Amino acid sequence: MNDKGDIPIIIDLFGIGKLEGKIIRFLTPLSADAILNKMPFVLKGRFSFGSKKYWTLPGVEIYKGLNLSKAKKDVEKGDIIYNPKSDELIIIIESLEMPNKVNKIGEIKTNLDLLLKARNGLNTKIYKSK
Repeated sequence: MNDKGDIPIIIDLFGIGKLEGKIIRFLTPLSADAILNKMPFVLKGRFSFGSKKYWTLPGVEIYKGLNLSKAKKDVEKGDIIYNPKSDELIIIIESLEMPNKVNKIGEIKTNLDLLLKARNGLNTKIYKSK
């Protein structure tokens, strides 16, 4: 693992392209470690109720609660967050306020606009970069 706690990841949107990002362990170590331990995994992604403000990957099945000291509602473009209330991993496309507090676990570095080409139900693979 990286000394800084930043673990590079790839998010593969099947048939569209790949996003590069990183998991930042010190932000929420329990959620981040649970997701890292589950990698690689493939989930069907979708936009939230027709809005293209975030790409959600429901059913992560890690069930790690809020990091109360760092959980927040305000999220920024490019953030990767985990919502323990709904057990979903979410990639933020537009800065917004979430309906409940969430754990930021990382961020996307490149190609965030590729998500706008995705359709609901698209297989999305997340794995550690070499």
